[in-house]
Amino acid sequence: MPVSRRNLLGLIAVAPIGIVAARAQGAPACYDPTVLPASQASMRKTLGFKDISSDPSKHCSLCVFFTGSKSGCGTCVLLSGGPVSVTSVCNSFGRKV
Repeated sequence: MPVSRRNLLGLIAVAPIGIVAARAQGAPACYDPTVLPASQASMRKTLGFKDISSDPSKHCSLCVFFTGSKSGCGTCVLLSGGPVSVTSVCNSFGRKV
C-alpha cells in the first residue's frame, strides 16, 4: 500500500507523542512523591513540575539545572537538590548550552 503525503505528515505529527510515551514507560522511579518533604512538594507545585515532559525537546536531562547519573535519575538545583527523573520538566527549564 503506497503511503500518501497526508498519511506521512500525520505520522510525523504524532511521532513526538510516541517518543514521550516510550520514554515514560522506561522512566526510572527516582523518588516517592508520597514521602517528599512539604518544602519539596511546594517547590514542585510552584515550578509546575511534571514527572514526564509532554515536549520531547524539554526534559531534565537537557536542563542546565539538572545533574544526572547513569541510573536515569538526578538532582535539580531549583529543587534544592531534590531528586528528579531525566524525563521530568518544570516551567523554569533552561536548555544546556
